[in-house]
Amino acid sequence: MSARAAAVEAAGVLARAVSGAPWSREVQRAVSMLPPAQGRADPYLLKVLRFLAERVLPIRESEEPWAAPQFRLFAEAFMLSGEFQEALRQGLAQVRARADSAALDLHSGPGVCLEAVVGQWGKLIAVDPSPLNLELVEERLVAAGARSYELVVGDCTSLSGRVRDPVGLAIAASPVNWFYDARSVVSRLYTLLEPGGYLLLIAPLERAGGVNPLNPFIAAVGGRRPPSREELEDMLLSEGFARVRVREGELLSTVVAVKP
Repeated sequence: MSARAAAVEAAGVLARAVSGAPWSREVQRAVSMLPPAQGRADPYLLKVLRFLAERVLPIRESEEPWAAPQFRLFAEAFMLSGEFQEALRQGLAQVRARADSAALDLHSGPGVCLEAVVGQWGKLIAVDPSPLNLELVEERLVAAGARSYELVVGDCTSLSGRVRDPVGLAIAASPVNWFYDARSVVSRLYTLLEPGGYLLLIAPLERAGGVNPLNPFIAAVGGRRPPSREELEDMLLSEGFARVRVREGELLSTVVAVKP
């Protein structure tokens, strides 16, 4: 099953859905640069991305696109896909949990990442600009048996002084991150981490000589252009991170780095 083929096929639906919108040119250009789909499309991911394509207009027209009900439903379904779950598994396999530190998920979305580390860290902290997302996080953590967690309404621009626990793992993985500048996210997470702490990013990256198949969808919701692998590695190193490791998937890259 191909995640890439699913995204390319769904991008055709997206191109038709945004036709005539005043901001559609960038989306159409990104779609036109995608290669033909190869292999059998992952049926689950195809359904999820078609859902986003067919509902992108009300998302884009919302004052807070990341908080639109359609986008929140998409984000949860996307994070349960095989492509995302494999990226998350690969990332967490490189992290050594510490019971005396907290795991923090910045722009957590529905809390899929924190659910995966319940019982491994002393405390779980979800930060998201949407209170409705945080309600989903709490439901997920309670069902998974989490005993110590904190829910913070905010984003990477409004965290100063609000997280007081030592943070040993900082995650940025939800599609909510598509709306934020990558450098701002990286900088904020470096500040929050304790020495020896891990950064885990799961995100689409620009590809040399091509377009990541998620780029048309990011452009359609009004998100920011993803950095290239080289740009992201430079950001991490210039911020002070060390031991940067990148694994590229069909749509998503897993990035793990350590704060010295």
